[in-house]
Amino acid sequence: MDNFSVSKALRVDQFTALKGGLVVSCQAPTGTAIDTPAFISAQAQTVIQAGAIGIRAQGIENIRAIKMQVDVPVIGLVKRYLDTSAVYITPLLDDVLELEQAGAEIVAIDATQRLRPNGVTFEKFMEQIREKTDVAILADVDSIESALLAQSLGCDAIATTLSGYTEIAAPELPNLKLVAELVAKLKIPVVAEGGYHEREQVAQAFKVGAWTVCVGTAITNPYLLTQHFVNGILES
Repeated sequence: MDNFSVSKALRVDQFTALKGGLVVSCQAPTGTAIDTPAFISAQAQTVIQAGAIGIRAQGIENIRAIKMQVDVPVIGLVKRYLDTSAVYITPLLDDVLELEQAGAEIVAIDATQRLRPNGVTFEKFMEQIREKTDVAILADVDSIESALLAQSLGCDAIATTLSGYTEIAAPELPNLKLVAELVAKLKIPVVAEGGYHEREQVAQAFKVGAWTVCVGTAITNPYLLTQHFVNGILES
């Protein structure tokens, strides 16, 4: 088996380990008391103890802390808000390389067709990545068109993370229709992510063919959940 085939097989293995289970996004709002690597890693350990089979997390130090405590696949990303681009999920090549060095087996990137800093296209970004690393890439998309392009460029799996977060119109989340359409048209795993708050929604995502489902706010964001209840009181 040549080196390309070996690296491709290793990337496939990372997603095979996530098939049919729950991935939990362990993130915290910037500036809150829980926005620390110690808390995020403890949170990751807790959800693994409860039955999650993978973790999604952002930030280099958070990834390092998590990998010291868990032995499941970790999907890593960097959120970087720049004035020069609307792309904020792992927008730079250095982000990808640092996430891999920190221990992320899978790196999530914005796979929309929006330009990155310095006018870098998604096609060029993928070319840059593959010149430097064979790490597994999860393409966060907003549409079928973006997903098909990501697959053609060698991304290893697709996530519906950015549905409803770009200029492309989308239904109310979770976008189960997009999950079903992607499953029907793609040959790589589809991760259902974005707006999953109820067990029934997760079950529906698996029913339409999702490889795995990623849940974040409903499990790991007490700040937003508290705001939701407080706002309910104020509006009553």
